[in-house]
Amino acid sequence: MDHLSIDKDFPEDNLLEQELEQDIIKTYKSLITSRYFTKSQIEQIVIQTQKSMETDHFLMQAEKMLIYIKGVFSLANRLQTYEEYDRRFSHYFTSLMSDILLLLKEDTEDFKAVDKVIQRILFYFVYDAGLSKSPWPYLVQNLADLALPRQLEAIESFLQETLHEAECARSTLVAYSYILLLVGKESKSLSLLRKEQHLSQQEVTPHFTCLKKRERFKTIQLWFNQLFPNRVERGYGSLQGIADEMNASLHKSANEMSTVWRRWLLSPSFTRFQSLFVHVPEEDQETLLYELLAELKKSLHQTETTLTYLRILREYKMFDEAASYFLIFEHDPLRLHQEKKDLLKDIELTYPQLAKPIHHQFIVRLVEKKSRVHYEAAVSSIKILQKIYERLEENEQFYHYIAKMRKQYRTYRAFVEELKKIE
Repeated sequence: MDHLSIDKDFPEDNLLEQELEQDIIKTYKSLITSRYFTKSQIEQIVIQTQKSMETDHFLMQAEKMLIYIKGVFSLANRLQTYEEYDRRFSHYFTSLMSDILLLLKEDTEDFKAVDKVIQRILFYFVYDAGLSKSPWPYLVQNLADLALPRQLEAIESFLQETLHEAECARSTLVAYSYILLLVGKESKSLSLLRKEQHLSQQEVTPHFTCLKKRERFKTIQLWFNQLFPNRVERGYGSLQGIADEMNASLHKSANEMSTVWRRWLLSPSFTRFQSLFVHVPEEDQETLLYELLAELKKSLHQTETTLTYLRILREYKMFDEAASYFLIFEHDPLRLHQEKKDLLKDIELTYPQLAKPIHHQFIVRLVEKKSRVHYEAAVSSIKILQKIYERLEENEQFYHYIAKMRKQYRTYRAFVEELKKIE
């Protein structure tokens, strides 16, 4: 998809629609016949639709899927069954639309065929623009994320000429406003959104995510003030992470930033830490880092907190602190999370002296479990320890250690057998 030509007089493919008409009616009836449908049953209908066109060229598959969606949606509206079976129709439409988006990602030099698919999407979007349950805004919004700048400009130009904003349903305007934002018309996009009352955070998450990626933090501040003027104290729900990053970027007051980090500590994640920490003035970073680590250390019984804590230690090469963690808090070496294994590997490679006591302790904890699988894990740790001693040129000390282990655990026959594997 490297260009887009839109003919404003879209030629309806009546032959193709007539060819699919009976199958579409059959599909519609399948979706409304049963009083109760599970997700897997709806998925079976999706699969039947997919199979009916699996021998077609992938762009023809996309066209047919669009005609299926349009046909089923039109029947549901005309026969007034959409409200009753909303969940079924939505699942069916979303599944096919996901397929269409995947098909449009495939490489092809048949630009005219691609244009035709996109053109059909846009015409359906405009045709059903006034319907609140229209499935097309979802597809158009996701299509916009795939399009190149030139294509986006053509899409935006077409919609500007064909959409009558006063007659558009809310979801249509939200999708159109997203396209306006993508082509750089931020003010126009915001103006459209302001026409809608009580927007939810979910409806505009793509908009705010786009602004965040572009690091338009002052614009984000304006949008929060305009779209959610009374939520400063209550927070911004699913958009709170972006609000926090905005505050961090704009170097808000110390009190506001303290609130941001307290909120982060309630549900810490390394990704959000990075997005916030990058905006902290360099002279304040070290102090804040130690304060955050001290707070995280109070909640190491929580898995996500532990993983975030260790990711930070690894990122900033705080290996002394990391070694202390393994010695104090890690009681089951056999079930180490990959994040912990990676950190331990870094310690072994960078500071082997710190890794020695960790493995010594791991070996004792494993052997004391008194099972074959733990003995095998203990020997694996001993082999790592052997390499560490060799790197430190302390081979003699290692063999003294092995002799001591054989003597100390001489009654642990299975373990002694495993120790024989050490050269």
